[in-house]
Amino acid sequence: MALAPKPQDFPKIRGALKFYQVFAYVTGIMLLLLVTEMIVKYGFRYELYAFGDHGVLAFVPWDPSGTLPVATGINLSTGILIAHGWLYVVYLFSDFRLWSLMRWNFAKFVQIALGGVIPFLSFFVEAIITKQVRTYLAGREAEEANLVEASH
Repeated sequence: MALAPKPQDFPKIRGALKFYQVFAYVTGIMLLLLVTEMIVKYGFRYELYAFGDHGVLAFVPWDPSGTLPVATGINLSTGILIAHGWLYVVYLFSDFRLWSLMRWNFAKFVQIALGGVIPFLSFFVEAIITKQVRTYLAGREAEEANLVEASH
């Protein structure tokens, strides 16, 4: 018999779902920025810099060989990479929290985790998971209400 979430955990599940929803979108947007950054860097050979010798915000030629002078300023291309990495860690935490409260199998955890590494997938996975959780909670709460009503 599969484990089921405890009724006393339903408020925690709703909170975990909200947290997961936010980070599914944040991670999805950051992943799209990262993919765009990779295309610009490796396809067009530019990096995005801020507040450097090229101005407030500029695309600077990327030179992996090191023959061009090093650009000054904040390398936003690297910043996007680092930010996505750390936000994905928070996304995994939100995934784990929801997964553990819902008492799903490990395959479900992996399914949700993949949403943060495949472009656009987090948006679709988030919609599916949100619907599943809300449907489950509504059904369980209706069952609980029927049991209470039947006992009176």
